[in-house]
Amino acid sequence: MRAKSGGLLATVFAISALLLVIGGIALFWIAFRGVKMLESGAAHAATVVTGDAAAMAGHADYVGTWEGGGETLTIDAGGRCSYSMVSAHESEKINGSVSFAGANVVIDFLVSKKRMHVDAAPHVDGARTVMTLDGVELEKK
Repeated sequence: MRAKSGGLLATVFAISALLLVIGGIALFWIAFRGVKMLESGAAHAATVVTGDAAAMAGHADYVGTWEGGGETLTIDAGGRCSYSMVSAHESEKINGSVSFAGANVVIDFLVSKKRMHVDAAPHVDGARTVMTLDGVELEKK
């Protein structure tokens, strides 16, 4: 009788050990994926905070401070951007990194993105340099 209970006990221990190993591997995989997500998030946050000069390649004409229609947009050569809009009914202020996606200027501010359609790219109009975003004409200051 003792031989049977010893064999049963050994089987229970073996199954418990196997479950612990499988659980450990599963927890390691979850932790590994979590670290990868944190690395990706940290890289994204760093880009938003410091800007991405590579995003400005081919878009040097957008660099500067632009004003019009209650909006102010400042883009620097390093890819940093600040945007503010004030009207009678609302206001908005954003600081982040800038990129260009097709016919859109995109301001990335960690948790969200603001997309503005480029109706008219920066160009000289008489003595002024202007561009139109989302129907609002902005003049370079």
